[in-house]
Amino acid sequence: MKIIKKGESKYPNKLLEVESPPKQLYVEGDESLLNNDSIAIVGSRKASSYGKQCAKIFAREISRAGFTVVSGLAIGIDSIAHIYSMNEMGKTIAVLGSGLNNIAPKENYYLYKQILENGGCVVTEYPPEEQENKVNFPRRNRIISGLAMGVLLVEAKYRGGGSITARQAIKQRKEVFCIPNRIDEKNGYSTNLLIKEGANLVTCPQDILDFYTEDLEIQTDKIPDEYKNIYDLISELPISANEIAKILNKPIAEVSQTLSMLEIEGLIQNIPGNKYIRST
Repeated sequence: MKIIKKGESKYPNKLLEVESPPKQLYVEGDESLLNNDSIAIVGSRKASSYGKQCAKIFAREISRAGFTVVSGLAIGIDSIAHIYSMNEMGKTIAVLGSGLNNIAPKENYYLYKQILENGGCVVTEYPPEEQENKVNFPRRNRIISGLAMGVLLVEAKYRGGGSITARQAIKQRKEVFCIPNRIDEKNGYSTNLLIKEGANLVTCPQDILDFYTEDLEIQTDKIPDEYKNIYDLISELPISANEIAKILNKPIAEVSQTLSMLEIEGLIQNIPGNKYIRST
């Protein structure tokens, strides 16, 4: 087990964006995955056959495309996301709501071992002896969304854990992708609602891959490494230089200079209110 403290070089920059970033992370496996380009796949514990099949297809193809798959080691959609990403020789991250000496749920202890044996990563903000506690699970969801570039919600009931993760992603200015469902299906309530509220409706993995391919090419081809942490915070939702400086704990002058460079390159736009969005 490794402990990565906030402020250390291995601490994932993406988690600095979340509300109340974890002060430390307890990690088993390959900690370098925490800084990979990742997609979170989450959903109902009591998954339908439709949801299971969708989760298999999306986890497999997203993993094949080179993304790390993040989920919560729960029964149902989470388990399928981990298993089918590993089946494609991909990497997966499991975020726990308990300590590493108390893997929860107990039914997934073997899956936890498989993830580590296949070069994956298991991470939690809770100390090793922390017991399973329902209060912890909604909090850990901010880490699932925080580590990911975007969140795919396969299916979820009203106020289900997956929908909490999706809501956390929206707060963190991340993209949310939802698979539509029948209007009379309880497991389709949250996905359909989020689509109505503006989440991305997806019907195949390529919908997600197309969304990020161009964005990743821009980052690789045009953005110097020292600017990426600031560029990564800018999305279609406006954000100010002061907000960025606060998230990254950087001087406002340094942030403003980087924003000016990104704007000159045509990668971002300054909009009314002195806020920034990505260029389309």
